[in-house]
Amino acid sequence: MLKSIKLSCLTVVLIGIITTFSGCSVVENIEKKLGWKTDYFQYLDSENVEQISIQSMRDLGFKFIVTEGSAKNTMYNLLSKAQKSTEKSNLEPDYIFEFDLGDEVKKFYYVVGSESGNFYNDTDVYTVSNRIDEVIIQNLSFIRKPKEFNYIYYKPILEVLKKIEPSLKDKNYKIGINIKSDADCLKYIFSNDLKDFTSDAEKIISNVELVQTTTAGYDVVITVKNRGYDTLVYKTAITVNNKRENTEETYYVVAQYEYKKWNISISEPNVKPSNW
Repeated sequence: MLKSIKLSCLTVVLIGIITTFSGCSVVENIEKKLGWKTDYFQYLDSENVEQISIQSMRDLGFKFIVTEGSAKNTMYNLLSKAQKSTEKSNLEPDYIFEFDLGDEVKKFYYVVGSESGNFYNDTDVYTVSNRIDEVIIQNLSFIRKPKEFNYIYYKPILEVLKKIEPSLKDKNYKIGINIKSDADCLKYIFSNDLKDFTSDAEKIISNVELVQTTTAGYDVVITVKNRGYDTLVYKTAITVNNKRENTEETYYVVAQYEYKKWNISISEPNVKPSNW
């Protein structure tokens, strides 16, 4: 272990020395030899790439095009550090990347996060550790993503599950959480986060799952529908439809980001707050 650490440190020192005296090309060759850099995406480091399109798999209306040279270079620098993998991620992809080379379009599917094999197509599989979508999204002025989105989105749903759990306990109902129609937030929802959320939800109610296609077949359907947000304010309605008992309850969520944290208020069933 100690020997391995010493060798790694020595390698970094050597690269530093070579950089000083030889320039970047020699360093890049060494990085490729060590497996730290791949030349597969070399075509991105040229004028051959006319544009890069990035399409959300959940929100089909969320697509942006990269044409600026510096942005394409940033993309190349990130992807050049991707590691070759043998297996694709088993999670649903979050984005489709298309690299337009003029006479050819290379397409890759991307699962956000450090999941192994998270950047792939039919013939090649890579692992990308960095959030390559964030590099582009953070420069889009029209994006008004709520702060700490994962917390403010999933926390209220979990709290509603806690509220309804006593009434569903021991009834063996099949429960589905439907977020597929929550159009305003789909662009921020990713497979790795859904996996973590599902795990947390199952700790509250064991027989709960995400609705994949249709709500048919579920005894209870929990539907999440956002009602407006910006970076500091968030509103959503969470509706619990119990088909077995023919009841429907809506919980209204209002949250304000103050003093570096979200203050979340969840109404009683079917009681719409005055500030809604």
